[in-house]
Amino acid sequence: MSTYLYLTRHGETVWNTKKLMQGWKDSPLTDNGIKQASQLSKRLFDVTLNAIYSSTSNRAVQTAEIVKGERSLEVIKYDELREISFGKWEGKTAEDNEKEYPEEWMTFWKTPHLFTNESVEPFLKVQARMVDTVNKIVKQHPYENVLIVTHSIALKLLMDYFGKNELKNLWATPAVPSTSLSLVEIKENDQQEVLFKFDTSHLKEF
Repeated sequence: MSTYLYLTRHGETVWNTKKLMQGWKDSPLTDNGIKQASQLSKRLFDVTLNAIYSSTSNRAVQTAEIVKGERSLEVIKYDELREISFGKWEGKTAEDNEKEYPEEWMTFWKTPHLFTNESVEPFLKVQARMVDTVNKIVKQHPYENVLIVTHSIALKLLMDYFGKNELKNLWATPAVPSTSLSLVEIKENDQQEVLFKFDTSHLKEF
């Protein structure tokens, strides 16, 4: 017997299209983001979900509500599932932040294991809160199917924990696509197996 975690990132947002860093700030889903969430909902239509959890950021909650569909479940919201806090970088473009904070910006992307910034939340702190929260959720739902809606970097750090990937290799793989789906099996002995990750097959047009 196992617990199955269905993990996803929120749909595309207005700030995503404007290439603005969101973090703990927020912007609504675009029409495309709503469509992405609807496509994920269709993919999970036949999955018996026992619980749905979301970051408290509206973009994640909106995505979770769409994916929920007609299920008689409450979307449970946790602050701990939010994106990394970008602090002073939020609401700005990558180009703006690179110009204003060149050394810190380069460290963030080139050597994440060495990155420190008084404003930006540390990677390991984000990973720890994600792992702790997911472990609590697993304990609350033994042998059940759980959907968790979160964010790009937060989800990447969580999946790196499951995959035993070192922080220095955080950016070795591409960014997490909007509403991509990952599935992790938590077995009775607490062993974790990543069955697939960041899958976007439901977003393809036929």
